[in-house]
Amino acid sequence: MAFTPLLPFDSFTDREWVEHTNTTENIIEFCQNIGLIPISPTNPCAKQHNNWYMGACARSRAKYLWRCRTCKTTRSIRDGTLFSKSKLDLHQVVDLLFYWSQCNDSHEHLRRHCKFTRESTIIEWKNFMRDICAPYFLLHPSTIDGVGHIVKMDESSWTKRKYNVGLVVNN
Repeated sequence: MAFTPLLPFDSFTDREWVEHTNTTENIIEFCQNIGLIPISPTNPCAKQHNNWYMGACARSRAKYLWRCRTCKTTRSIRDGTLFSKSKLDLHQVVDLLFYWSQCNDSHEHLRRHCKFTRESTIIEWKNFMRDICAPYFLLHPSTIDGVGHIVKMDESSWTKRKYNVGLVVNN
Protein backbone atom coordinates (compact mmCIF):
# COMPACT_ATOMS: atom_id res chain seq x y z
CA MET A 1 0.00 0.00 0.00
CA ALA A 2 1.29 3.43 -0.90
CA PHE A 3 1.13 6.09 1.78
CA THR A 4 -0.15 9.54 0.97
CA PRO A 5 0.06 12.66 3.12
CA LEU A 6 -3.11 13.42 5.05
CA LEU A 7 -4.91 16.64 5.72
CA PRO A 8 -5.42 17.40 9.39
CA PHE A 9 -8.09 14.95 10.53
CA ASP A 10 -10.40 17.63 11.91
CA SER A 11 -10.51 19.56 8.63
CA PHE A 12 -11.82 16.68 6.49
CA THR A 13 -15.06 17.29 4.67
CA ASP A 14 -17.55 14.45 4.37
CA ARG A 15 -16.51 13.91 0.75
CA GLU A 16 -12.80 13.74 1.67
CA TRP A 17 -13.65 11.32 4.47
CA VAL A 18 -15.47 9.00 2.07
CA GLU A 19 -12.50 9.10 -0.35
CA HIS A 20 -10.11 8.05 2.44
CA THR A 21 -12.36 5.29 3.80
CA ASN A 22 -14.35 3.88 0.87
CA THR A 23 -12.61 0.46 0.85
CA THR A 24 -11.11 -1.81 3.48
CA GLU A 25 -7.67 -1.21 1.96
CA ASN A 26 -8.11 2.56 2.24
CA ILE A 27 -9.29 2.25 5.84
CA ILE A 28 -6.24 0.17 6.76
CA GLU A 29 -3.92 2.62 4.97
CA PHE A 30 -5.61 5.56 6.71
CA CYS A 31 -5.29 3.86 10.11
CA GLN A 32 -1.61 3.14 9.45
CA ASN A 33 -0.99 6.76 8.42
CA ILE A 34 -2.39 8.10 11.69
CA GLY A 35 -0.87 5.34 13.85
CA LEU A 36 -3.98 3.33 14.79
CA ILE A 37 -2.65 0.20 13.06
CA PRO A 38 1.11 -0.46 12.91
CA ILE A 39 2.95 -0.68 9.59
CA SER A 40 4.12 -4.11 10.76
CA PRO A 41 3.79 -5.91 14.11
CA THR A 42 6.52 -5.20 16.63
CA ASN A 43 6.25 -8.54 18.43
CA PRO A 44 7.75 -11.65 16.85
CA CYS A 45 5.68 -14.73 16.03
CA ALA A 46 5.60 -17.79 18.33
CA LYS A 47 8.82 -19.07 16.71
CA GLN A 48 10.53 -15.70 17.31
CA HIS A 49 10.55 -14.60 13.65
CA ASN A 50 9.86 -10.95 12.94
CA ASN A 51 9.27 -11.11 9.21
CA TRP A 52 5.65 -9.99 8.78
CA TYR A 53 3.65 -8.95 5.74
CA MET A 54 -0.02 -8.10 5.34
CA GLY A 55 -2.00 -10.66 3.38
CA ALA A 56 -5.62 -10.87 2.27
CA CYS A 57 -7.84 -13.36 4.09
CA ALA A 58 -11.54 -13.82 3.33
CA ARG A 59 -12.28 -15.40 6.73
CA SER A 60 -10.82 -12.51 8.74
CA ARG A 61 -13.21 -9.80 9.97
CA ALA A 62 -10.91 -7.07 8.61
CA LYS A 63 -10.22 -9.07 5.41
CA TYR A 64 -6.47 -8.86 6.10
CA LEU A 65 -4.03 -10.62 8.43
CA TRP A 66 -0.37 -10.30 9.35
CA ARG A 67 1.52 -13.35 8.05
CA CYS A 68 5.01 -14.44 9.00
CA ARG A 69 7.02 -15.02 5.81
CA THR A 70 9.16 -17.65 7.52
CA CYS A 71 6.68 -19.94 9.29
CA LYS A 72 3.34 -18.75 7.83
CA THR A 73 1.90 -17.94 11.27
CA THR A 74 -0.97 -15.46 11.12
CA ARG A 75 -2.03 -12.68 13.44
CA SER A 76 -4.94 -10.25 13.22
CA ILE A 77 -4.14 -6.71 12.12
CA ARG A 78 -6.29 -5.65 15.09
CA ASP A 79 -3.94 -7.21 17.68
CA GLY A 80 -2.48 -4.62 20.03
CA THR A 81 -4.66 -1.79 18.70
CA LEU A 82 -7.81 -0.10 19.93
CA PHE A 83 -9.71 -2.41 17.55
CA SER A 84 -8.42 -5.60 19.22
CA LYS A 85 -11.42 -6.49 21.39
CA SER A 86 -14.08 -5.03 19.12
CA LYS A 87 -16.55 -7.11 17.17
CA LEU A 88 -17.42 -4.13 14.98
CA ASP A 89 -16.17 -3.76 11.42
CA LEU A 90 -13.20 -1.43 10.96
CA HIS A 91 -15.29 1.01 8.95
CA GLN A 92 -17.83 1.31 11.77
CA VAL A 93 -15.18 2.16 14.37
CA VAL A 94 -13.28 4.54 12.09
CA ASP A 95 -16.50 6.32 11.08
CA LEU A 96 -17.43 6.63 14.75
CA LEU A 97 -13.99 8.15 15.49
CA PHE A 98 -14.44 10.64 12.65
CA TYR A 99 -17.94 11.75 13.63
CA TRP A 100 -16.92 11.96 17.28
CA SER A 101 -13.92 14.15 16.40
CA GLN A 102 -16.22 16.41 14.36
CA CYS A 103 -18.64 16.77 17.34
CA ASN A 104 -21.26 15.15 15.12
CA ASP A 105 -21.85 12.28 17.49
CA SER A 106 -25.52 12.28 18.38
CA HIS A 107 -26.83 8.78 18.90
CA GLU A 108 -29.31 9.15 16.05
CA HIS A 109 -26.58 10.28 13.65
CA LEU A 110 -24.21 7.46 14.68
CA ARG A 111 -26.96 4.83 14.45
CA ARG A 112 -27.80 5.94 10.93
CA HIS A 113 -24.30 6.55 9.53
CA CYS A 114 -22.30 3.87 11.36
CA LYS A 115 -25.03 1.21 11.24
CA PHE A 116 -25.08 0.56 14.98
CA THR A 117 -27.96 -1.57 16.21
CA ARG A 118 -27.47 -1.22 19.97
CA GLU A 119 -27.53 2.00 21.95
CA SER A 120 -25.12 0.49 24.47
CA THR A 121 -22.47 0.09 21.73
CA ILE A 122 -22.51 3.82 21.05
CA ILE A 123 -22.32 4.64 24.75
CA GLU A 124 -19.45 2.22 25.39
CA TRP A 125 -17.40 3.53 22.45
CA LYS A 126 -17.95 7.18 23.35
CA ASN A 127 -16.89 6.43 26.94
CA PHE A 128 -13.85 4.52 25.64
CA MET A 129 -12.78 7.46 23.46
CA ARG A 130 -13.28 9.90 26.33
CA ASP A 131 -11.15 7.66 28.57
CA ILE A 132 -8.39 7.63 25.94
CA CYS A 133 -8.41 11.43 25.58
CA ALA A 134 -8.77 12.34 29.27
CA PRO A 135 -5.10 11.75 30.26
CA TYR A 136 -3.90 14.03 27.44
CA PHE A 137 -6.08 16.91 28.62
CA LEU A 138 -5.07 16.35 32.23
CA LEU A 139 -1.42 16.73 31.19
CA HIS A 140 -2.14 19.61 28.75
CA PRO A 141 -4.88 21.72 30.33
CA SER A 142 -6.46 24.46 28.27
CA THR A 143 -8.67 27.37 29.22
CA ILE A 144 -12.24 27.39 27.99
CA ASP A 145 -13.58 30.90 28.32
CA GLY A 146 -14.49 34.01 26.49
CA VAL A 147 -17.49 36.13 25.66
CA GLY A 148 -20.23 34.15 23.97
CA HIS A 149 -18.83 30.72 24.90
CA ILE A 150 -21.21 28.32 26.58
CA VAL A 151 -19.51 25.42 28.35
CA LYS A 152 -21.51 22.23 28.86
CA MET A 153 -20.22 19.81 31.46
CA ASP A 154 -21.07 16.12 31.47
CA GLU A 155 -21.76 15.07 35.05
CA SER A 156 -20.58 11.52 34.31
CA SER A 157 -17.05 12.92 34.21
CA TRP A 158 -17.33 14.10 37.82
CA THR A 159 -19.23 11.35 39.63
CA LYS A 160 -18.89 7.62 40.02
CA ARG A 161 -21.35 5.24 38.39
CA LYS A 162 -24.03 3.85 40.65
CA TYR A 163 -24.76 0.61 38.74
CA ASN A 164 -28.36 0.72 40.05
CA VAL A 165 -27.25 0.02 43.63
CA GLY A 166 -29.59 2.69 44.96
CA LEU A 167 -27.00 4.68 46.91
CA VAL A 168 -26.49 8.35 46.22
CA VAL A 169 -22.87 9.16 45.38
CA ASN A 170 -21.50 12.03 47.47
CA ASN A 171 -18.98 14.23 45.68
